[in-house]
Amino acid sequence: MEVTRQNFKDTLKTVCSAVEEADFLAIDGEFSGISDGPNVSALTNGLDTPEQRYAKLKKHSMDFLLFQFGLCTFKYDQEKSKTSPDLKFICQSSSIDFLASQGFDFNKVFCNGIPYLNQDEEVQLREQSEERRNQQANGVGTPSFISPSSKGPAHVPEEHKDFINRVIGKVEIVTYRRDIYNTGI
Repeated sequence: MEVTRQNFKDTLKTVCSAVEEADFLAIDGEFSGISDGPNVSALTNGLDTPEQRYAKLKKHSMDFLLFQFGLCTFKYDQEKSKTSPDLKFICQSSSIDFLASQGFDFNKVFCNGIPYLNQDEEVQLREQSEERRNQQANGVGTPSFISPSSKGPAHVPEEHKDFINRVIGKVEIVTYRRDIYNTGI
């Protein structure tokens, strides 16, 4: 849904309701720039903690205008969830370059390719499916904050917990809708 000045008041209730009902949110911003100094890749490195990366990117982007704010709400539906593994694959640039030069249709692979599992992955998936069926038969559901492919909540390293808790403390859901309605936007 696209929200603009013209439909802001009409869509606000829908957006607020989606936020209130969501199990988790994803946000994104498009800015008029991202760095007032060195290029972004020079700002951060793979050894930065999430807190360090966030602080660096925030510092170098605060003077720019936010052009677009993206919000995506997610609701986990255990009944409709699929327990397909999230497989990673590696590729070699020379092979990809060769295939592309020969007109290979990568869209066909990713959109219409036939998925498969190796034997170990198949055994693991069958065990997870059986465990879920047993839980449902016994009236025990998987909480929405637990990934359907994991055995429990995501592990957060101890050194990152303070940062995550501070960020959570700063996130607020707008509860005074009338204040927003009165802004004249």
